[in-house]
Order: sequence, then structure tokens, then C-alpha cells
Amino acid sequence: MKKHIGIIGYGVMSKNITINLIKKKNIISIFNKEKIILSLKIYNIKIITNCLKKFLVSLPLLKIIFLLIKTGKPIKKIILRLKYKLSKNDIVIDFGNSFFKETFLNYKIINKKFIFVSSGISGGCLGALNGLCCMISCLIKDYKKMFFLLKNIFFLKNKRFSCCISLGFASSHYIKMIHNGIEYGILQLISEIYFILKIFLIKKKKIINVLIKWNKTDFSCYLLKILLNILLKKKVNIIDIIDHKGTGSNTVLNSIKNNININSIFEALIIRIISKNIFLRNLIKNNIKIKIKIQLSIFFEILKNVFLYCKLLCYIQGFNQLIKISKKYNWKINFFNLIKTYLNSCIIDSNILFYLLNFKKNFFLLNIFLKCIKKFNLIKKFVLISIKLNFINFYISSCYNFLLIINYNNYNFKLIQFERNYFGNHILKFI
Repeated sequence: MKKHIGIIGYGVMSKNITINLIKKKNIISIFNKEKIILSLKIYNIKIITNCLKKFLVSLPLLKIIFLLIKTGKPIKKIILRLKYKLSKNDIVIDFGNSFFKETFLNYKIINKKFIFVSSGISGGCLGALNGLCCMISCLIKDYKKMFFLLKNIFFLKNKRFSCCISLGFASSHYIKMIHNGIEYGILQLISEIYFILKIFLIKKKKIINVLIKWNKTDFSCYLLKILLNILLKKKVNIIDIIDHKGTGSNTVLNSIKNNININSIFEALIIRIISKNIFLRNLIKNNIKIKIKIQLSIFFEILKNVFLYCKLLCYIQGFNQLIKISKKYNWKINFFNLIKTYLNSCIIDSNILFYLLNFKKNFFLLNIFLKCIKKFNLIKKFVLISIKLNFINFYISSCYNFLLIINYNNYNFKLIQFERNYFGNHILKFI
């Protein structure tokens, strides 16, 4: 069944979503601030305009509009412009990485003048062409109105519908924020693992062979496949700085405000901040090569376990934050459906997600995490090797310290409380 959809914004993602929808014989109207010149006949687009009135007139009586523009002020501005131009049954879906509290405010601005739906999408540019992973939050009755349309975009090649609904306004944007936080952590972990592979194996071909083997096991994940594809291509020199758009820092700040520990994601964010401080990085440079005698087969066994369990910890900490915040805002999230949605369709897709499907109340009580605690000594060995090599591993060291607290009682938190009480007369809690 053909649908007529309005798209506001025409960046890379919206362009690919447009192509995806047109392939499935849908009619598209596009509104964009800047003028776009395209062949209407080839692309089956009814109108491309920078005039909002013309854009809205081109749409049918029941309007469905996708917002694919920058988050923050641009979303707020367009919502204010649409407020009195749409009817109660019209649907506007925000597919951006909007901060969930901004989504709350946008909902208040709209004041039920039209149906406003928040949605997080994952899968990147290729996913936009072939089938994205969707996290959507709205009322069930509104979801039913959009179901056939959403099926068009989020229907994957393997005929699986990759969409998860959560009840509670703005919850989908929070889920996407946590998704991005986990992405930060895994990217940092892969970077640290790759660097140590480079030290031990040196040759690119050997590293590629290791990654090919890993991608056929439990270690397989979408981001590891990307690394493999990058290594198979010709070397390109780029600036050694990591950008970040803010979703990672939003995840960390929200965890701090709610007293939730996500140290793995926090360290991944810190390294991005450090990467931008070129002056500090170039202040002193020592290129001292240190050799370590270790059997490669033993070392790779250690490395495999470190990668598996440090990656697992990132997922568990991220999902744990999601559980606590969903309770705070009374959101209803089906974690089984959410994790199932992530499989084979999103950036943080990984074989390790299969172990998390058995979740009931607490991710830290899963058998796989309890195994992780038992493998603590392997992570310790890796940290000791990296110290000898002067190798920076913010993420892995952070995971090691977290497991150290769980495994041993070698800490004294009460000393800090005593000192705080000494100079600030804080209340002490006695046993």
C-alpha cells in the first residue's frame, strides 16, 4: 500500500531514508531550508521546497511527517511553526538524537495540537538504505496508525521487523542516548585491543586474520566488522582526534545526577576529551620500545577474554542505567524486545546480546557476568602487560578496577567520610 510521507530536512540520513521509501513505492514530499535540485521524475518525489506552506499543502489530509534535522533549537523552531498548521490526527515523528528532557519540553509546547512521537534510530547510513533499528515511544493507538509505514523503513532483508516500542513519553530518546553511550565504550575498547594487537603482531595481515577468526565466534560485533573493513582498505592518514556530538556526555552527566556507575562509558568519553588536547599530548614524547617475552597463544587467550568481558560490562552498565531511570519516570520497557531489536540491525549489534536475553530483574545477576568475575585474573594479567608496555588503556583499566571492588574488600570508603565530617561537620552513619 502506497503512503505519502513528508520529510523535514535533507541530510545524509534523510536522503537514504527517502531512497529506501521510494524503493518501496512511497510518495515523498521534502521540506528543507536550503534549496535542493533533484529530478522529480527519477526520484518519485512530489515536491522539494523551502516553503513550509507549499510542503504542507502537498501532503494528504492525514499527514505523517518525519523530522530529520539537527536536535535542540532547530527541532523546537519547526515544532512552533507546525503547531497551528496541523490537525489533532496528524503525526510528527522526531527521529533525531534529541535529549529526552528537551523532548519533554517539546511535548508541552505542542500541547496535543498534533500527535508527537519520539523515536531513536540506529544503523547508520547503510541502515537507512536497507533497514534501520527503531526505538519508538508513543501510545499503542498511535503506533497502530503508523505500523504499516514503520514496517516499510524498519523491515530488514531477512524479513524481520526491527522495531521496539516503549511506553512513556521521551523514553525512546533516552534509550537511544544509552545506546550511544554503549557505542562510545565499545569503540574505545576495540581501539585499545587493536593497538595491542598492532604491538604484538605488527603486520596488518596477521591482525586481519585474528579479527576474521573473532568475527566467527561470540566476540563478533558490528563495530569489529567495521574495523576489519577499514583494515582491508588502503591506508588513509587522518587527524588523530575523536569527535563527539554530545550523546555520550549526556549519558555520563545523567548517570552522575542519578548516582549510577557507568565507569566504562565515562572513561571512553574522557579519552575523547583528551584526544583534543594536542598541546598536552605533544608536550613530552618518549618512543621507548619495551619487549616482553610471552607465548602468543597464551596472550591471545587472555586478550579474547578481556575483550569479551570488558564489552559485556559496557552493555550491563548501560542497561542497568536504563532500568533505574525507567523506574524513576515510570516507563515501561520490554528489555527482551529491545535486545532482540538490536540484533543484526544496529551499531551496537553483538553476539554477546544473546547472553543478555535471559535478563529478569538485574543484569549484574546474569550467569555470564558471574563468569566475568571469575575471569578477573585474566584481565589483571592484561593490565600488568599493558603497564610494562606503557600502553594506555583507560577503558580496560576502568573495568579491572570495577571488578576489583566486587572481588576484594581492599578499599576504605569510610575514611573519606570521616575527613568530610572533620572539616564540614557532615552527618556520620554508624553501624
